[in-house]
Amino acid sequence: MTTAEAVYELVKALPEDQANMVLAFAEFLRLKWPSHPSPKSQLLASYLGILKDSPNFNEHPVEIQQELRGEWE
Repeated sequence: MTTAEAVYELVKALPEDQANMVLAFAEFLRLKWPSHPSPKSQLLASYLGILKDSPNFNEHPVEIQQELRGEWE
């Protein structure tokens, strides 16, 4: 039995008002975590690796962090 089938069987036995609450929660989850990437996340993905050749980030990441922390001391 799939998860969807198990949820269906469970919801069938609920009173109508409780079944509506399950439906509202499922819609909330669908909107909060869409199964397809949003255009915003695709736009963000286009920036991956853009700083790899930057002169500001050509050291080891740990050394960069230590240097940045040293500026605040």
